[in-house]
Amino acid sequence: MKLRIFGINERSMLESLPETSLSAAWVEDETERWIDIEAADDDELRSLLAPYQLPESILVACLAPQRTARFISRRNAFYLEIPTHLGWDQLIKPYVSILCLPTTIVTIHRDVEHTIEDVIDDLNEDVQLFDRSVSALLYHLLAKIGTKNLDAALDVRTRAEALAAELDADPDRIDPQQIAVMRRQISHYAAVHDDHTYCAGILRTVESRHLRVTDSSTLYGDILQLSQVSGQMIDGARSRVTDLQQTYDGIVQQRVENRLRMLTILSAIFLPLTLISGIYGMNFEDLPGMGVPYGYLIVIGVMLVTVFGMGVYLARKGWFE
Repeated sequence: MKLRIFGINERSMLESLPETSLSAAWVEDETERWIDIEAADDDELRSLLAPYQLPESILVACLAPQRTARFISRRNAFYLEIPTHLGWDQLIKPYVSILCLPTTIVTIHRDVEHTIEDVIDDLNEDVQLFDRSVSALLYHLLAKIGTKNLDAALDVRTRAEALAAELDADPDRIDPQQIAVMRRQISHYAAVHDDHTYCAGILRTVESRHLRVTDSSTLYGDILQLSQVSGQMIDGARSRVTDLQQTYDGIVQQRVENRLRMLTILSAIFLPLTLISGIYGMNFEDLPGMGVPYGYLIVIGVMLVTVFGMGVYLARKGWFE
């Protein structure tokens, strides 16, 4: 288990605190804190959260190994489950649990591979919150997590554009698995964005000791507006990947059609030859031309002329274009 505790100083900036355990007194004191818990098992997590005497529904959600409830609101606490851009290739998508108390925010992520380490680093590098409050910290957390998701989606768009240029230059170098991976990634990022939009919307209706509707409506309305812009950009990235898939499918389909056309041409050319060889392959002694001198060469000549004539005819009809 990894435990990190930050406080919001008088300049509304995060600073690391030396504490290594949680205290119930933190709920009522004036210090605004952010507690990040990483890779804790059930017993460790239950022990850490015990001083806060959480409502049963919120405690169960915090301890659950999988997503249980996107949002739970009580008078003295509320709970959010926020998915991240990480883990697009995982069957069970990773998420971050955010527990909001009057003066404390607790973030919980279950494993070391899918953490919000980059978000923590960003907020811990001289970033000034707009206010010294839990609301301000939650706002910045949601904005940072959403930004990471958007950045990942735009990275997919950039790779899709590069792959499209490569597809135009040399289609044979394209691995279709690359496109399939990008489709899965952008689908994951779009789903994560939808959850973020839902959380920002529902936070505008929260009424608690530390987050009131009158204060949070404008605040999280800004996140909703940013979310709409992000959604448009993610949709644009998804459209770019879709266009790339359609272009690749079109090239593959054209190749198949060209091969089928060539097989059709060959069949049309050799069909008369098959007919001739079939007729003269029958076991009859009185077939016409059987006693003609040089009959074999004459038949071969007829076959060659037929092949040449069929080729000229098909070429004039545009079959070889």
